[in-house]
This record gives sequence, structure tokens and C-alpha cells, in this order.
Amino acid sequence: MIDSRQMNRRGALRALTGAGALSALERDGLAASPTGQGANSNRLAIKLATIEADRNETWKGSPLGNLYPFIKKMQEEAPQRLAFLKVQPNDLEAWKAEARAKIFDLLLYRPKPCDPKARILEKVDKGDYIREYLRFHTTPDIEVPAYFLYPKRAKFPVPAVVGLHDHSGFFYYGKEKIVEIEHENPVATAFRQWRYDGLSFPITLARHGYAVIVTDMYYFGERRLILDSDVSEGINTWSKMESADVIDKINRRNGDNECLVNQNLQDAGITWGGVTCWDDIRTIDYLATRPEVDIKRVACTGLSVGGWRTNFLAGLDSRIKAACIAGWMTSFHQIVPWFVKYTIWAGNVPGLFKYLDYPDVGSLTMPNPLMVVNGTEDPLFPPDGVKASYRNLARCYAAIGKPERFTTYTYVGPHKFPARAQQLMIDWFDRWV
Repeated sequence: MIDSRQMNRRGALRALTGAGALSALERDGLAASPTGQGANSNRLAIKLATIEADRNETWKGSPLGNLYPFIKKMQEEAPQRLAFLKVQPNDLEAWKAEARAKIFDLLLYRPKPCDPKARILEKVDKGDYIREYLRFHTTPDIEVPAYFLYPKRAKFPVPAVVGLHDHSGFFYYGKEKIVEIEHENPVATAFRQWRYDGLSFPITLARHGYAVIVTDMYYFGERRLILDSDVSEGINTWSKMESADVIDKINRRNGDNECLVNQNLQDAGITWGGVTCWDDIRTIDYLATRPEVDIKRVACTGLSVGGWRTNFLAGLDSRIKAACIAGWMTSFHQIVPWFVKYTIWAGNVPGLFKYLDYPDVGSLTMPNPLMVVNGTEDPLFPPDGVKASYRNLARCYAAIGKPERFTTYTYVGPHKFPARAQQLMIDWFDRWV
């Protein structure tokens, strides 16, 4: 386990974006203050102090109020019966096959493989790497936009990384949140400074010798929600450089509509998580068509919901040979009653907790290596839940005789993927991929 006591740098976001764009995030308590000394740096401590003060209230101060006792009881009775530590399987592969089959059943979305029919729409020579903008099919009807980066001078095929962008309540961009492009909107630049210390980790990986693919997750970037009113107003388009205020308006509106989209996906008989997982799995299918890629050496990494995606992609697809999860690993046991507001629709897999906890999903990648990154001031997950997930995964890897294949990196700071963690991620992939 690696520990860091170096404080994170925080960009002066308001100076870069004006009064908009990230204000919704600040409203929700997720953004850094301009000085780096505001409420965000103490937000987890404040929340924990509030929890302690509320313990004697009727429903312990839970946002669930009088509904909390029933929900907590159901949670406590959920057996997680397919968890590795409960099953203690003699046959690791048979256990993984059963658990994966159950997750796929719960995701309610498993389209048949199809020809990706990729279209490369732009190819940019960046000196030491090439960046392609392309679109490929994950189903006959769904075409996913992506950036594909690879080193300009290398002995091909090279190992590959699936880079998975975050949520952050920032829907206007997807892949552009982690891939820097020419003449980009200052809002994207400021966002990357805040969440990633100003670094584009896919570019860093490409310069380091990896091929990297980054897609737009469903509901983000080019796949974000666009309404008739947007068209009539002439907004929510990349045909022009939109202002921070307009982007803030779009992000707020799309955030408010997440529950509506999720409800209608489930009414249609599928899940948001299912669409996300299968798009990511199909992304590996596309990588397999690229002559630049050694498909036997593929890793994945991401922050926040990108960490959720990493957890499930590594757990469900054996082609992932190493993974790094940033800012998304907890036991769900500690989420209820106080941290329930931070669960998101895109990560909801109905019924999962009866069979597997979040770290149990990650354990499905065994014996492949797994790294988990988390900040001590991250307000999204209870510290006890993060520690419990670490213990769970460490015991799993120890049980198969591979304790060295699981590691964690804890830094002092909020919800982000700091520069030091990004470098350790690359070192991890260099070692195992």
C-alpha cells in the first residue's frame, strides 16, 4: 500500500470559466474553491461530524428519514451469496463464470456482437503520437464516438489501455474531459486542471508507448441529452464555442433529468449500467481489430464513474489484464444511511447486492492485478466503506496466493485523479501489462 502526504494543487477554476459551468458542481459541494482552502477541503470532515451529531436522532439524520430502517434492514439481510470470500471456490474460473452470468442477467442488456464498422473521421499527427477521431458500432443501431491514440514510433503491436472518463455532473463533454485537443473550450481545460491536475492521462500513456481508446459514455459528450428547446435556442452544439453559462445550464438540466432517463430505460426493460458495460466491452472488441494493438495486453482505468466502469469492465471481461480504479471503491454496506445521495443512476444494477458487493465485482478480475486510488478528503464514499473494500480485496488476492497483485494508493485530497496517482497507474501497467 502506498501512502502520500503531499497536498493536491487546485486550479483557480472561476478565473478560467467565469461564473458558470462548474458552479453546479460547487453548489453540490464537489468542486474546489478558487483558493483551495474552502469548504471542499473540509467537506468530508464536516459530513462525518454531522453524522456523529445526528446519531441520536430518530433516523440518525439519514436523508432517507423514516424510510431508513426498512431499507437498512433489507440491506443487512442481503447475503452477497456469490462473493468470493463466502463461496471460497476451489475452481476460480467456474466461480467467475457463475458470478459474471448473474451480473449479466441483472444488467438486462446483452446485445449480440456486431461488426464495429469503424469510420475514421480525422487523423492528427501530434509529433510523438497519432490521434484519431472515429466512430464504431457497439450494436447495429448504436455508433459510439471515440478518440484512439497510439505512439508514432513503436514496434507494433503495443499494449492498450481503455481510458474511461468521469461523471462529475459534467455532461457536455465526455472523452474531451480526459483527452486534450486543439483550440478546446477553456471550460474543458479548467475541468481537467481540477480533476486531473491539468494532465491528459491518455496522451501521457500514448507517449509512453500504449495505444489508448476513450469513448463517450452514454448520456455524455456527443451522446448527451439534447432537447427540441436546445435546437430552437441554438445551444447545446459543438458547432460554436459555447459560454460557461450555457454549459452550466446544460449540465444542470441534464443532471436533473438523469432519474427520468434511468426510469425510462428500466421501463424499456434494460439498465443504464447494462448499456455502459456493454459499450465498454464492445470497445475491447474494436481494439481487437486494430493492428497497432496487442489484444493480449489490455488494461483499463478511470476516475469516479470511470472507476465504476473500470471495476465492472475488469470484472466482466477477462481480456483486461490489469486495472486501476480511481475514486470509486467502497463496500455498499456503509453507504446506507448517510451516503445514499451519492449513488448515481448510471451505476445502478438492481439486485446486485443480493449476490455481490462492489469490491466483489472487482475481485472477478483475479488473478489479474488491480490497483485502487482514493483521496482522504473524498466526500462521495464513507471512509469505513473504502477501508472495508480494501480489506475485502486484499483477502481475496491473499486467498489465491497473489497478494502482490492488489495495491492501493491513498493521497491527501478530494475526489480526483492526481498526477502522482496517474504516474503510479502507468508504473502498475508497465509492471503487469
